[in-house]
Amino acid sequence: MDIGRFLITGCGRSGTGYTARLLGDLGLACGHEAVFFPPQDGRWQFAWPVDLPGESSWLGAPFLKALPKGTIVLHQVREPVAVIRSFLRIRFFDEPSPYLKFAEARVPELARGDRVERCMKYWLQWNRLAELGAHFEDLRYLRYRLEDIDAALLERLLELIGYRCEPERVARAVAERPRDYNSRGDKQADADVTWEALPRGELRESVAELAGRYGYEGTSKDGTLAVIAPAGAR
Repeated sequence: MDIGRFLITGCGRSGTGYTARLLGDLGLACGHEAVFFPPQDGRWQFAWPVDLPGESSWLGAPFLKALPKGTIVLHQVREPVAVIRSFLRIRFFDEPSPYLKFAEARVPELARGDRVERCMKYWLQWNRLAELGAHFEDLRYLRYRLEDIDAALLERLLELIGYRCEPERVARAVAERPRDYNSRGDKQADADVTWEALPRGELRESVAELAGRYGYEGTSKDGTLAVIAPAGAR
């Protein structure tokens, strides 16, 4: 079985770095923003090394149409409040950066609204970009939730990619790799950012609709949307 080229994408702060590390623990080469990253000169060009089968990057979502035929698109989603909290902690929409410039160039509405509204728009619109992978006939698309990653799901992803690995090794990698290894910022303010505290209106309704399709509904004790089980990969 040949190893297929694959891209793990979705919105930022959804664990793409974690998954890249997890695959690397299993000996499968997967870059993290090694192929897709903001160009310094403003001109987008990407080169995918022949010896790098996988890339994990939220920045790849706007360019699915340009991917080589047969590329596997793994759309990784995460509960929206957790993503919003993470973006607020790293102050993504507070200060200019090549990453923010890149995001606003692809989704101009991200430049409008307060910090929380912009985070909500980003979660909504960037996941919609990643969903387009399901509509390109020459790509192979699979969506799954970060919260569902376990040995069984990881084995399914590896089978889709065409990479053979012993089940015991897969289970050990999942057990040993911390899911929050790339967590950043002060989490003390997280308790103030809850689903109920998000501004009500059309934007929140749109986020709720998409989150519901992904298997997040109702509220949990920590103020996030509850993860409905079992949704799994689909």
